[in-house]
Amino acid sequence: MRLLFLTLIGVFLTSFSFAQKDPQGWLMYFGQTKIKATKFAIHHELQLRDHQLMGDHNQTLLRVGLQYRVKPYLLTTIGYGFIYSELPGSPNEPFHENRIYQEALFSHNLMRSNIRHRIRLEERFVENKDFSGRFRYCLFADIPFTQYGMGAKGWYAALYNEIFLNLSDDGTMDFFDRNRAYLGIGYRISDAVGVQMGYMYQNIGKARGTNHAMLSVHHQLKWK
Repeated sequence: MRLLFLTLIGVFLTSFSFAQKDPQGWLMYFGQTKIKATKFAIHHELQLRDHQLMGDHNQTLLRVGLQYRVKPYLLTTIGYGFIYSELPGSPNEPFHENRIYQEALFSHNLMRSNIRHRIRLEERFVENKDFSGRFRYCLFADIPFTQYGMGAKGWYAALYNEIFLNLSDDGTMDFFDRNRAYLGIGYRISDAVGVQMGYMYQNIGKARGTNHAMLSVHHQLKWK
């Protein structure tokens, strides 16, 4: 396990060393408040994205959703997102987006790993643009490598790949929107709180890929 841990750190540092000179920084908070004695929960999320590692604001994303646990392995969500964006440099020409989304999250175990499949549909209302829809599929894998598993004090590798496809009859919009590939290291501070540090490579349309340094907090609460 120690060898696996060192190998994953080496992969992360190698990937980051090949990143562009000025990688983009993302700070993220993912929260879930479970409503006691029910199958419902509330998702709450905040993301702060930068055109640089820090110092040139790109996006502020707020997302909330109502979740329902259909089965132990199936979680559904309907929610709303507000996204405020700025172009790099100056003038930054800010604009905003209102977004409605629906998703299903299927989870299962593979040996000691936790595997999740997320399917999401989005209805997007971007300022000064026509309505558009988008389909997203993400494959997540969390691979623990200590005796604590995915519980408190546990270290793990976090990987995902997500593809975005546009659903619109707008002739100016390509069917392929973007793809995100991520590798990170996670630590569970407690059963309710975890942190991740990772690297993501993103391809948007036909443009050159971008590199991202990611830091996220994952938090579970109970509404008594």
